[in-house]
Amino acid sequence: ARPPSQAPHPPFRVVRVGCMCQRVMANPDDSGAPKEGGGGGDERFRVSCNWRRPFAEMRNDLNRRRPHYLSDWTDAYTRKVVSSALFMFFTSIAPGITFSALLGDQTRVDGRAQLGPVEVILSTAVTGSIFAIFGGQPLVIVGVTGPVTIFTIAVFNISDALGIDFLPFYCWVQIWAALMHMGLAASNACSLITLVTRYSCETFGMLIAVIYIYNGLRNLITYFVDLDPQPALLSLVVGLGTTWLALLLTSARSWSILNRTARTLLADYGATASIFFFCFVPYMGANYDLTPAAHGDNITASTITTLDVPDAVEPSADRGWLINPADCPAWAIVLAIVPALILTVLFFFDHNVSSLLAQAPEFGLKKGTAYHWDFFVIGVQMLVTGLLGIPPVNGLIPQAPLHTDSLCEKEWRTRPAGHSAHDKVEVITHCHEQRVSGLAQAVLIGLTLCALTVLGYIPIAALDGLFIYMGIASFGGNSFYQRLVLFITDPARRAARGLDFLDGVPSGVVRRYTALQLLILACIFGVTLVPYANCLFPVLIAVLVPLRIVTLPKLFGRENVDALDADGNAPDLARHSADADGAAEGTVGGAAAGTICAEDGEAGPGAATEVV
Repeated sequence: ARPPSQAPHPPFRVVRVGCMCQRVMANPDDSGAPKEGGGGGDERFRVSCNWRRPFAEMRNDLNRRRPHYLSDWTDAYTRKVVSSALFMFFTSIAPGITFSALLGDQTRVDGRAQLGPVEVILSTAVTGSIFAIFGGQPLVIVGVTGPVTIFTIAVFNISDALGIDFLPFYCWVQIWAALMHMGLAASNACSLITLVTRYSCETFGMLIAVIYIYNGLRNLITYFVDLDPQPALLSLVVGLGTTWLALLLTSARSWSILNRTARTLLADYGATASIFFFCFVPYMGANYDLTPAAHGDNITASTITTLDVPDAVEPSADRGWLINPADCPAWAIVLAIVPALILTVLFFFDHNVSSLLAQAPEFGLKKGTAYHWDFFVIGVQMLVTGLLGIPPVNGLIPQAPLHTDSLCEKEWRTRPAGHSAHDKVEVITHCHEQRVSGLAQAVLIGLTLCALTVLGYIPIAALDGLFIYMGIASFGGNSFYQRLVLFITDPARRAARGLDFLDGVPSGVVRRYTALQLLILACIFGVTLVPYANCLFPVLIAVLVPLRIVTLPKLFGRENVDALDADGNAPDLARHSADADGAAEGTVGGAAAGTICAEDGEAGPGAATEVV
């Protein structure tokens, strides 16, 4: 959330700053009508990608990030990096293993999986290390995502229906997509991401959160169908217990017990500690009899479900590590261009949105962006994953913004005239921008290949609980979620939500705008559940951009949409730093990333804030 304005937000337009496109506030008198000779359209969203100067934006990205490369390593000497690396390890390995189980189940040929845990872990470790070292924005965490899993299964179904070998066809899909990625980066096309507003980002972020929560809850319910009552109940306790304990401990900064250092440690390591604890719960006391370890490592209806991992680090399919592209017929090579285009659309939106969320203004980052260079690196990595026959990776949601948030130093401050614990707000004072935590989590994931047997003891229910926690944690700072809460908020207390648009936008418009966004979210989520059609959902995500630019202003009014879709503001880091010198918990006004909303327009005395 961010400090609100005292008046409705004026429209914004796209201008060029150097070679980069940015949305800036337009003249209040600018109606956005087509200019003479301008060819029509909304002037606020006109973007020039400078097609005639290839590689220009990539050079700018490198020039912007190069001065900070050394400090990206030297700034890592802090406790936050350790806790962040461990947190990212679990939040990356858990979905990766879960998605690998789904891939192993849905990509079987003659009873043998074509992709499985080894491929997913290898892909995440190798590409994560490359991106942490050579990527422009190392705070972005890359890995195999749910949308990539859905897409891969759709490609497998297509290859199976056409009677062609899956892996060579999958290889060509990635080769074509890699070339498209590098071409888009070289032609400065990533400047188009400027058109992606908070509306599209938050809708996509909510989609991923809903998918995580849905999968976690579905698995916990399925245990009561597939397992006997006792292991099913134990799985439910482990799953919900992981979620509850992670939510409890990560909120420790707001506690009134223990000292400040202890509360900070609990908040930083809370999610990791909850996973560790509930992974051991099934092996405590009489619970041990309900584990596969007590039954010769055999998973049955009378035991809980643990991870199914191979005994050795080898491809799931009967093949070598390198794919021979020549094994794919010529007509299928050409046909692979179609799914490659869909994959490119998905990654163009998914990766750049994850990068946008990881670099949200609320975090107050200082070292600059590198959208074009990062997208080029993703393309190069796709060549590697394609030839290895392993899934491609891109920026993870919600892991990328959670990574940035986990590296932020925060303090609880007292609101002006505050007299109780409810008058405290959490503010960001600094963010540790570095490469070590991203590299460390990738290396830790790679090391799990040397301990596959140990992974086999992890109860899947604990990972289901982590899924639910990650989905809930990603709601913080999402104005879409906050507007949904307004539907059940007492009208007399709506102002206490601290949402800046409440004074400038009619409540009826807010409800209709949110209801339409919820309907769109439900439709896209429904598409992800439909076989074959699920590979088209990236196109629906991309349609959100023209929908926001063209349709929503006509339905709800341009000023209303601009206010509802306003960007966040960076925290006043200098002010916070100065306040920190005066007192451990001083009085502040302003905003913190995803944790507070303000009721006054500017940071400073009199700015009221509320924990959301």
